[in-house]
Parts: sequence; C-alpha cells; structure tokens
Amino acid sequence: MDTKLSYTDSTGPSDATDGGRSRREMLGSMAALGAGMLWSAQVSSAEPSTTLAAKKGRIDFHYHIGSRMPNPQKWTVEGAIEDQDRNDVAAGICSAAGSGGFTGPITNPERPRQAREWNDYAAQLGRDHRGRFGLFATLPLPNIDATLQEMEYSLDVLHADGFGILTSYGDMWLGDSKLRPAFDEMNRRKAVVFVHTTDAPCCIPSTLTYETPPMNGSWLEWPMNTARAIWSLMINGTFRELPDIRFIFAHGGGVMPLLINRLEGFADWDSVGPEKLKALVPDGIENEFRKCYFEIAQAFTPVNMDALMKLVPSSHILFGTDTPIFPIGHTAKGFDSLKLPAKIKRAIDRENAEALLPRWKA
Repeated sequence: MDTKLSYTDSTGPSDATDGGRSRREMLGSMAALGAGMLWSAQVSSAEPSTTLAAKKGRIDFHYHIGSRMPNPQKWTVEGAIEDQDRNDVAAGICSAAGSGGFTGPITNPERPRQAREWNDYAAQLGRDHRGRFGLFATLPLPNIDATLQEMEYSLDVLHADGFGILTSYGDMWLGDSKLRPAFDEMNRRKAVVFVHTTDAPCCIPSTLTYETPPMNGSWLEWPMNTARAIWSLMINGTFRELPDIRFIFAHGGGVMPLLINRLEGFADWDSVGPEKLKALVPDGIENEFRKCYFEIAQAFTPVNMDALMKLVPSSHILFGTDTPIFPIGHTAKGFDSLKLPAKIKRAIDRENAEALLPRWKA
C-alpha cells in the first residue's frame, strides 16, 4: 500500500499567524488531518503490546513521517523502508512533535481531533508494516482533559511506545504547574516521553534580526529552547517528584550539556551560594540531568558526544536521525565515523532502545 501523509516542516520559512504558528504549518496540519481521516475508520483494537520480533538494526528515536516543506516531495512507506534498510535502521518510532504533522495555535479547538487522527494514522502504519514503525503518540496539550483522554486511548488501545511532546506550549514551559496533571499521569503510567523542541514566543525568528533566510528558529533557538525546557522541569521539581517518567530529549539535549557545569558554578557566587542552589535543585543539577535520555540527531559530532557522554551514562544515549528533515544517512554516516568503542556503538544503535522499550527486542 502506498501510504502518504503530508505535513509542514516547522523548520521551514514561516508566515506568522495566531499562536506563533505559520500559515504553511496550518496547511500542513490540514493535509495531515485529511490523511488521518482516511485511517480513523479503519483503526481497530490493536494487538497486545508484545515483542515485535523486529529485524536487527538501529532503532531511530527521532522519526517523522510525510513529505517535507518547503520543498515538497512524495513520501511513501516503501521509500521510507528502503531508506531505513540502506542505513541499517530496523525501525523508526514515529512522532508528530516538531514535524508540523500536528500544528496550529495551541488554543485551536480542533487539536484533540487532530491528535487522535494523527495517532490513529501512525498506529495503522505500524500495524501494516509490523516491526518497522513505532509510535510516540501526540498529545493535545495544553488541553489537560483532552490530553488525559488521549493518553489513555494511545496506551490502552493503540499500545503506543510513549508520547511525543514539545519543549513549550505558548508561554508555558514544561515545568509549568498548569501542565502538571498531564505529567502526573505520565508518571503513573511510567511513560516514555520524547521531547522535541519548537519555537517559543520569547525568540521567534521575526523578532531576531540576525536570522535571515535560510535561517530559522531550528538553527540556533531550538537548542536553546531544549535547555530551557530541561531547566524548567528541573527547578520545578518534575524530574525529582515524578521519577518514573523516562524523558528523551531531542538533538542531544541541545546546548544543555555545555551549561550544566556553568549552572553548578553559581554555588560559588556570593548572592547564590550552595544552600540557595540546593534549594532550587535539591538532588543536584548534574544528578538530575543524568536521569534523562538523549537521542543524537544533529548531536553526533565528537564535540557534542564528548560533552554529553561526560555527563550521562552511555546507556541513556539513543540513535535518532530527524528524518525526513535530514536524510537518515546524515546521522548514520556521522555516528559511524565516531571513534567510540564497538560496545558503546552497539548500545546506542539498538541495545539501549531494547532496555527502554522491551517490546522492540530483536
């Protein structure tokens, strides 16, 4: 079956609309919605969440589905699988977060319906091509009631691998108390949560004079926004108080690995000191950071990997590509060129994924 899903790449040029989203993104959302409607009637109660007997190879934790913008091209399942096979990728865990597949102003009343239809589509894709596509279900945040309903449906009916969310929703960073009920439920469910960065009202391209085409928020601001989201979760107690959520941060955690020691250094600043810093992060900044997982799309250079691996155990580092925004080979070739022990490379390619998501054991 030639399955197509169009979406707008939120890394592309944008024309601002309400909520900081672009007209192109809205059009991409409408295209994704239309594709999802084709599948929603076909979704049945999914098979039990058992081992998928997937083929050997890499598990891609940063996997988008559809055609990319601003240069539209046809996307087919067959072509995607061929690209996986060329780069020894066994499966991609599909996510709409950050891809434009689920977009529009955060107050859009259609968000719950769009989320449901995208999740139905991606789950059906996984059933049609068993062992090649997983699902990080998208959630209609910041609508808490609809989010809780979608979480239940995604896990209990679709058997999703976890959830895909954004670094912020409007002015709300992830540690905001308004979002806490959703995280409470994620913790109760011991959920895996993939966090993808997005534009934030503080730093949208139209307000930054140094950003000129082809630059956009994904070049410089998104790595910053990932750090802001991690810090928000850290100082608001989410990591400490909800320890059963397994957070995965995209792009190697953005710039956060380079800021950890800087933040810890404020213990020696007269106006802060160790006691005030400990009050902010009682378990310690580096200790909190080490609990998180990180995928390596756009973060596989020796400098990036060295910084990350000095802070977190290699068992918390996962393979990811950001396809089709970047071709799979972009990450695969870069990662293969790293001078890392074969044991660590095997773990990042596959074994860490199997430990985090046991049903993907080969």
